[in-house]
Amino acid sequence: MMNKMKEMKRMMMVCFMIMASITLAMAQPNDNGKEKKRPNMEQFTKMQANRIAQQLAFDDKTTKKFVETFYNCRKEIAATRLPHHPKKSAEMTDAEIDKNIKAKFQQSRKILDIREKYYNAYSKFLTPKQIQRVYDIERNDFKHFAKKGFNKGPK
Repeated sequence: MMNKMKEMKRMMMVCFMIMASITLAMAQPNDNGKEKKRPNMEQFTKMQANRIAQQLAFDDKTTKKFVETFYNCRKEIAATRLPHHPKKSAEMTDAEIDKNIKAKFQQSRKILDIREKYYNAYSKFLTPKQIQRVYDIERNDFKHFAKKGFNKGPK
């Protein structure tokens, strides 16, 4: 009986040690202590452009030209972003609401002009079908990231 008790204590101690070591191992940071960081918008845009180029099987010359053009387009569109208004419509005056609506119209026109400019740039080295495929992939990416909450900050 005494041997069984000692054996039981020993087994409990071994189990406890194993659980403690597993817990400590799981608490260690990944990648040798390096924290996983999200890419900035420039890196993200270039990664996305490279992925699109790969999906469309562009050659190296076309890929280089496409990545540069895609990045410049995105950069120009990002520059048109309107400042964030923390006020809700119910808290705003009619004049403020009117001003915001007109600013959104102006922003939409700028974006349309930029998209048309870059359509013409793409047309110099891509076919219309390829350009449409780029737009389709880009739209699907936006839908995907909208679902994932891409712009909600680091996780």
